[in-house]
Amino acid sequence: MSQLFSFSRFRRLFSRHTAEFLPSYAMATAVLMGGIGLVLGYIAYLTQLSTLTQGALYQVGLLAAGALFTAGIFAQYGAPKQATVALTLPASQLEKYLVGWVYSFLIFSVVYTACFYLIDWIVVGLDDWYGRPKELFRLFDSQQVYKVFLYYAALHAGALWGAIYFEKNHFIKTAFGALVLAVGLVVANYQIVKAFVGESLQMASPFSGIVLNEATGPYGVSLPDAQAQWYILLPLVLAALLWRATYLRLTEKQL
Repeated sequence: MSQLFSFSRFRRLFSRHTAEFLPSYAMATAVLMGGIGLVLGYIAYLTQLSTLTQGALYQVGLLAAGALFTAGIFAQYGAPKQATVALTLPASQLEKYLVGWVYSFLIFSVVYTACFYLIDWIVVGLDDWYGRPKELFRLFDSQQVYKVFLYYAALHAGALWGAIYFEKNHFIKTAFGALVLAVGLVVANYQIVKAFVGESLQMASPFSGIVLNEATGPYGVSLPDAQAQWYILLPLVLAALLWRATYLRLTEKQL
């Protein structure tokens, strides 16, 4: 077990990674805060920055910035000189994988949320709400913004897999592959459902209900709410599979 994972080895590797990449991460955090400030400030200039808008921007930013950051977390394995150093470090492949995972998923989520709330608090404070009480969006309320982390888990897993699978242009290649896969899935799903229900099919998206074009007008068919709730587990299942695939790919890396 100690050959697979040792907390002391993991702590030393984590500290080394932090010391090596902290300046880059600090600069990236500054860029992130500047980007959030520009977007929130521009939206506040155009219209009132409601809690619904704040929550939507938080989710879009998390997915976009998270995918971009994660796609480069294993970049050192794509450069020959850096790969030699990374592969010869006195740590197991699991420990190396966990350092990248912790930074790109856990730490990034915390840092992004803190940065967004800080900038959001400043922008909302400067915004004119015409006498109404100013509000910040909440992760845990009726909007259920926190559910975005389920989809971020799947997106993170895909970006992490691309980061270790591709040697160059990780983000571009991963995004292109995901786009091709998504289009193929939508087309294949539509054709398969159409083969079952016939020409009356109007719309059919993966993992959702279908819409039939009947004589009386469009007619929707979907699972009962009790069963449809299980769809929320699909991103987690996909994330688990891709995280596992990423680790296996990392174990194949050799000098």
